[in-house]
Amino acid sequence: MNTFTATSVLIVAISVLLIASSVQSTEQQDFINTHNAARSQVGVPNLVWDATVASYALNYANARKSDCNLVHSTGPYGENLAKGSSSTFSAISAVNLWVAEKPHYNYTTNSCTGGQQCLHYTQVVWRESVKLGCARVQCTNGWWFVTCNYDTPGNYIGDTFTTTSVLIVAISILIIASSVQSTEQQDYLNTHNAARSQVGVPNIVWNATIASYALNYANARRSDCNLVYSAGPYGENLAKGSSSTFSYRPYILYTTLTIRGKHCFHYTQVVWRDSVKLGCARVQCTNGWWFVICNYDTPGNYIGQYPY
Repeated sequence: MNTFTATSVLIVAISVLLIASSVQSTEQQDFINTHNAARSQVGVPNLVWDATVASYALNYANARKSDCNLVHSTGPYGENLAKGSSSTFSAISAVNLWVAEKPHYNYTTNSCTGGQQCLHYTQVVWRESVKLGCARVQCTNGWWFVTCNYDTPGNYIGDTFTTTSVLIVAISILIIASSVQSTEQQDYLNTHNAARSQVGVPNIVWNATIASYALNYANARRSDCNLVYSAGPYGENLAKGSSSTFSYRPYILYTTLTIRGKHCFHYTQVVWRDSVKLGCARVQCTNGWWFVICNYDTPGNYIGQYPY
């Protein structure tokens, strides 16, 4: 009896390991196949799986389990993130979300069109990105978080996945929301204009139409509080925080427009010379977090141009 019990446990343990390994192998192949299907459509060589990059992706995915937020790791690799609430949100689902941006990419002008996002797609098909590592984990809230990392990174300013120069429409991430009272409105203006004055850029002015747009979109995000771009006609910065003291402050990470591996486009949108009108909103989401959005007219962050 003791021998039978021990043997049964061993068999179960081996079976579980084999099943887990099989699932992991299948998911890995799904990530590779879906990427390479998109790359083959534009004549770009296949990506190959890289264990080091995959380990990095898994470590970061596990670090995001507690909040499931789509926050970039700011590591040495290119990176695409996605999440979904259903257990059917698979490796294929995530990659297809990014590839679905293809219609918004204009190869002739090498730009995202109509104020839409296309940079997840261009990372998928970036020619010089040759190594891939991805991970999919279930967060504590039941959602599924997916990250894919790429070596070398794509979306370098001044490059394309084949040639020429890209337009990055200013749809940066940073959040806040609630009706903008006059004090808060002045806080937005003052904080923006303090940063603009440091580089000799004229003050930005408040615009009621843009502020109304920002508030309408902020209210639409109350139920999930996700940092998802509105894809509207304006430049955009989004942010969110869990504390009631979370107020808007610009995300300043500026070095140069051509720095690689760092994000600075929230800052460059703040100080973009041609962006002269501002509207912002801060609202409290149903989960208690605070969501912030600022919109800019005209949009900034056109690649090939300097902010000031």
